[in-house]
Amino acid sequence: MDEKKKDWSEQEDFFATHVISQGKATAKRWFIAWLITFMALVGTNALWIYVFNSYEYVSQDGSGVNTINTGEQEDMSIGTENAD
Repeated sequence: MDEKKKDWSEQEDFFATHVISQGKATAKRWFIAWLITFMALVGTNALWIYVFNSYEYVSQDGSGVNTINTGEQEDMSIGTENAD
């Protein structure tokens, strides 16, 4: 009877070791996938912020008139400039 108990104990140890090693491998793969996804998210957000901030879409003169820059015109001056 002790032999059967010993065999069962050895099988339990092997099964537990196998489950833990599979769990480690799976966790490592999921962590790598999460890390790649997180880096892509940070990279795309940084790129979007850079592009959004590198172009002045709307400008406003002193009297509150807004000018929308569509990228087709040169620098625009609205109103008169003070010639000192």
